[in-house]
Amino acid sequence: MNKIKRKIILISLSTPTYNNVRAASALPYHLIEGYQKNDVDFEVYSFNINAIETEEIKKIEDKLRVRVNVLKRPWWIRIIMALHLLSLRVFLRYPLTYYHYLPTTVVQRIRKSRPDVVWIYGEETAWLAKFFQDCRCIVTMPDCESLFYHRLLSKRFAVKSLFHVMKSAFAYYQYLAMERNMLVQGTLYHFVGREDTQFFHTMQPRAEVLFLHHPLYDYRDKHIQFHQPKIKLLVAGRNDFYMAEAVEDLFITILKTDSRTDKQFLQEHFQWTFLGKGWELIAERLQQAGFEVRHIVFAPDYIAELQQHDIQITPISVGTGTKGKVLDAIANGLLEIGTPGALENIAVENGTSCIIYQEAKELIGILKDIANQPERYEKMARSGMERVRQYHNASDIAEKLFS
Repeated sequence: MNKIKRKIILISLSTPTYNNVRAASALPYHLIEGYQKNDVDFEVYSFNINAIETEEIKKIEDKLRVRVNVLKRPWWIRIIMALHLLSLRVFLRYPLTYYHYLPTTVVQRIRKSRPDVVWIYGEETAWLAKFFQDCRCIVTMPDCESLFYHRLLSKRFAVKSLFHVMKSAFAYYQYLAMERNMLVQGTLYHFVGREDTQFFHTMQPRAEVLFLHHPLYDYRDKHIQFHQPKIKLLVAGRNDFYMAEAVEDLFITILKTDSRTDKQFLQEHFQWTFLGKGWELIAERLQQAGFEVRHIVFAPDYIAELQQHDIQITPISVGTGTKGKVLDAIANGLLEIGTPGALENIAVENGTSCIIYQEAKELIGILKDIANQPERYEKMARSGMERVRQYHNASDIAEKLFS
């Protein structure tokens, strides 16, 4: 006798992709992949705001064994985007992406299919849960956006200009208003950040909330042994507004250290690689100061490039949730050194499976110690790799979320 398949419907602004193409996260793709069981049937309803081509969607359907239904975006949002009229957002109570809605025919089709779970991805569309109150409904937020802007407004770099203050304060108001009015009783709200979960719960104490670690995307085996004579350091990701303060503090500390002995030691024992956009000026300044430096804008095989290095340094000034590039690095055998914001919500411990620094001036001493006793830090990298592969396993996380 054939076993009846469970059915899970995913509703998402973006079409799930393996490597996060023009979207906030690749989390839905990897949770679906991690929950690939013979008794589960996934169907996706996507507004495709990341503009994935039809041919690529077909490949995703084949790979994940899902059906993807592409929904039309509201006509007025399409006009705003096409004519670059995003300034009109000031007239909206909630963020622009909130205003994507499901046509009545789609709601009826989903309800008629009698899904075991309706899974909504992204807090901007969390309100759609009100159409499925007779189903088990899960909203993967995955972060609390109002917490992000709450944190941002406390940073000195974010309040240097009136424009940035007003822009951040308005976004904070929009997300706060949305989160205070989004609750649908009986819905589970899933986060990948502990403080995100708590912050949301203070606004919605009646909400059912769940924190789960962020799932791993990809990793490969690696023999962990630091390169000699120069240990290879990696700084990955876009150097943007949200890294600016911590990046500036870090490299000013290294370039302007008063100790010529320290600078010479770092030059002799470390090689720097910058992977991503926005690092041109910093790479040039380090090179001019006598450091060995590489800058790669894009790596076709990101994991292979990662694993050519020993240590990743991540100076993040502000953020929420889990930093995917940090998780990738640890899972692929790199020792992670970062600010508290870089390593929050990752299942590692400072001093045993990663290194967290509070102030940039600590880093020179940390790097000198690594060069003097690399075996100790190789062991730390192995511990971090083992922990994230265990606690961030996509199959285990999907099992906890959907079962």
